[in-house]
Amino acid sequence: MGSIAPRMIWKLKIGKYQLTLKRIVGRPKRTFFSQTREYFSYLRKIAEDRRFSGNPVSRVFRRVFETKKIRQLFGINLLTIAVVSGAISPSTSAISSGETAEITTISPRIIQLTTQNSARWPVEEVRITQGYHRYHKAIDLAEPVGSPVYPIMDGVVESISYQRFSYGNHIIIDHGFGFKSLYAHLSKIVIKKGQEIDKNTVIGLVGNTGRSTGPHLHLEVYDNGQPFNPLTILK
Repeated sequence: MGSIAPRMIWKLKIGKYQLTLKRIVGRPKRTFFSQTREYFSYLRKIAEDRRFSGNPVSRVFRRVFETKKIRQLFGINLLTIAVVSGAISPSTSAISSGETAEITTISPRIIQLTTQNSARWPVEEVRITQGYHRYHKAIDLAEPVGSPVYPIMDGVVESISYQRFSYGNHIIIDHGFGFKSLYAHLSKIVIKKGQEIDKNTVIGLVGNTGRSTGPHLHLEVYDNGQPFNPLTILK
C-alpha cells in the first residue's frame, strides 16, 4: 500500500467564527497566507480605486457580493468571507492611506408646487360681523342690501328656497365630491335650480330676509354633510 500523504491544516479563529483551509502536501496550490495577502490586496485596490463610487468600505463590500473572484480565491461560502472580512479588514482610514474620505452629497431636485386658491370670497367687500363657533356654524359678512353675491367655487345650483324665517331666501350649491355651500338672507335670487355656475356668476343679492338683524350674507360650507369653518378655505 502506498503511504497517505500528510495534510497541512491552517485555522484562523476570530471570535466564534473559524476559517479552516486544508491542503495536501505536494499539490501545486497557493498557501493560505499568500491567498490572504492576495485577497486583502484585492480589497485595498478596490477601496483606493476612485472609479468606484461611494465610501471605500462600501465599495469593498459591494464588490465582495458582486464578484466571483472571492470564491475563486478561497472556494468557501461567501457569507463566511463577509463575516471574516468585516472582522479583520483594515479600517476606513487605513484603506484610504490618509486621503480625505469621499463624501457623497445628495442634492435633491426641489420641485416648487404652485397652488392656486380655488375658493373666492362671496362678496366684494369683506367685513365679518360674526365668526364660526359652536352655536353659529357659519360666518356672517356685512354688506349693503343689493350687493352682489358670488359662489365661492364653481358648481351646480342644488336648491333654491324662499322662507320668511330661519335662512330666509337662500341657495345651496353643490361643488362636487361632497362639498356644498349655502348662501342665506338674500334679498333676490337670480339663478335657477340645476344651473351650472362659476366663481364669477352673480347668484343673488345681499338682503335681510328670514331671521336676520341687519343686511348681511350668511355663509355655510359642508364636507359630506359636516359643517366646517369657511375661513379655512377662504384665507
